[in-house]
Amino acid sequence: MTEPLSPTVKELRESPRRPGRYLVSLSDGQQLLVGVAVLADTGATRPGVVLTEPALERLRHEHTITELTDRALDALARGRRTRRELELRLRRREATAAQIREALDRLEANGLLSDEAVASAEAASRLRRGEAPARVKQQLRRKGVAGSVVSEAVADAMREDGFDEEAACRAVAEKRARTLASEDPVAAQRKLLAFLMRRGYAGSVARRVARDVLGSADDE
Repeated sequence: MTEPLSPTVKELRESPRRPGRYLVSLSDGQQLLVGVAVLADTGATRPGVVLTEPALERLRHEHTITELTDRALDALARGRRTRRELELRLRRREATAAQIREALDRLEANGLLSDEAVASAEAASRLRRGEAPARVKQQLRRKGVAGSVVSEAVADAMREDGFDEEAACRAVAEKRARTLASEDPVAAQRKLLAFLMRRGYAGSVARRVARDVLGSADDE
């Protein structure tokens, strides 16, 4: 009996590592991991089914997109990621820009990827750790978050926490000053100022706070 030119479904089983994903083994040796909805769309619902060329192409495409979305989900499970960060990570895979875009679009559509959510959480967390708003904005832009989203997230975090930049700078400076107690006063002043400016505080604020904090420490 002549074998069909198109491959047939040899085996179909749910992935033990990815619930809701099915591994389709074909008679030509291909193994394609796809979502359950694609099985019905392509007719690949049982062993022995002969696949048409469009169905085979659809399965191959969905396999690529599924692998990309799963890689992105693994990264998201380990911590907050922006769309840009995931895009750069997925570029290491053998995939086109269009395929990566489709995978990330699906995650966004399902509410699993949101630059707005990342910006909101990061802004609140970084401000509480003593970073100045300017530095928070810089770091979020480096992550690929749009400028308008960054500005709104930082403004919201500052408003919700009643953030006062000089008070925050002073709290950071007082903590840092304790590690500089044995330093020469001039060196301590220089190091504290450099530290505060690296945290994103404006030069005028950093200088005033550094002078006040170290000056008050000398007086005690």
